Amino acid sequence: MHYNTPVLNQSPYIRKSFRIFLVVFLACFYNGYTQEAPLEENNALTKQLWLSFDSTWELKDSTYLKTDVGYRTISTNNWDRYIARGGYEKNVTPFILKHLKRKESYIGGLGLFYFSNKAGHNSLEIRPFQGYRLNFDITKRIQLANYFRLEERFLITAQDNSNHFGLRFRYQIMANIGLQGFLFSDKRGFYFPVGIEFFFNIVELSQFSDVIRITPGAGYQFNPTFKVQGMLAYHYTEQDIGGIYKTNDIIFRLKVIKTF
Repeated sequence: MHYNTPVLNQSPYIRKSFRIFLVVFLACFYNGYTQEAPLEENNALTKQLWLSFDSTWELKDSTYLKTDVGYRTISTNNWDRYIARGGYEKNVTPFILKHLKRKESYIGGLGLFYFSNKAGHNSLEIRPFQGYRLNFDITKRIQLANYFRLEERFLITAQDNSNHFGLRFRYQIMANIGLQGFLFSDKRGFYFPVGIEFFFNIVELSQFSDVIRITPGAGYQFNPTFKVQGMLAYHYTEQDIGGIYKTNDIIFRLKVIKTF
């Protein structure tokens, strides 16, 4: 019985072309498999939930111990982020604009950010920071806060093509309208914070390079030591070096604030 010989066996040219195609395909597949995909598509609109508990302990000589723990996730359930920070803040005698009623302080601390990536490598970021606060009382009910911060970012991850060190400067300006005492007792009531924060990379890290954050919100003060605050924020974020992948993030944030 006669069988037809397969085409690949009949033509050396076809066999050679097929082998070249197979090698190129496997090389591309392997390269695409080993390189971690971006966290989100370029210019994607994401929805995220941030929860945090901020605590302050008043020490002596106008010094404070500040801590916060938090959890962040995204609506697509691609990742979770766990946060713990601690800082030491000290109020100082004002040395600029002395004719204005204001408060100045210096702060330094350390943050830990564990990133659980369900689509790739996990990572741990260690972030020391140093900052300066300058707060003004515009009126009895309106305060304006300025926060200048320098952050060193150390990234621990198994991803080979990551930049493991970053350095950036942050500036936040926040206005707060306090309605404590309006329809409530003097120390109870609503307040409305709204702020904008800018990020400037000196050395760029390979993940979560923020560009700008706009954060309007509303809170309720039960007493001077206990507040609950909600915010609906917009963040513009670069996800990797060079800003190849950018995201527009809508953040639903709930914060509990307690002073001991």
